[in-house]
Amino acid sequence: MQQHLTHSSDRFLAMGLAGVSAAVMFYVGLYQSRAIRHLWCPVFNKGCEAVADAAFAKPFGIPDGYIAVALYLAMIRLLLGPVEKSWVWIPLVILASLATLANFLGVRDMANLGSFCFYCMLTTALSPVLLWAVWRVR
Repeated sequence: MQQHLTHSSDRFLAMGLAGVSAAVMFYVGLYQSRAIRHLWCPVFNKGCEAVADAAFAKPFGIPDGYIAVALYLAMIRLLLGPVEKSWVWIPLVILASLATLANFLGVRDMANLGSFCFYCMLTTALSPVLLWAVWRVR
């Protein structure tokens, strides 16, 4: 019984972290696609806009905010499935690992730019916890 409760709480934690990350990156994506004119940027003032407008923030011409949303929504979708099955759990771990790697590479890019994005830093801080929770759901 305890194993099942831990499994459920890890799944809900992972879904919550992926949901928060998807929501904040959707906000960034809206700015990157100019659906909104300005980003409210706690802590870093105009840093969010500088990062969102940087060349590295649009790989293949696609706003990385939207790429992140797709990644986090894919994780949520997988978390709704039978995570004890390897055909669900393995892609889930791969996606969480890719998100963690991409976020840390993004911090490196922001440091090189000299500006930081609050929302990107938030998802970066959440990503190792998300990876840990995903690892534990199996």
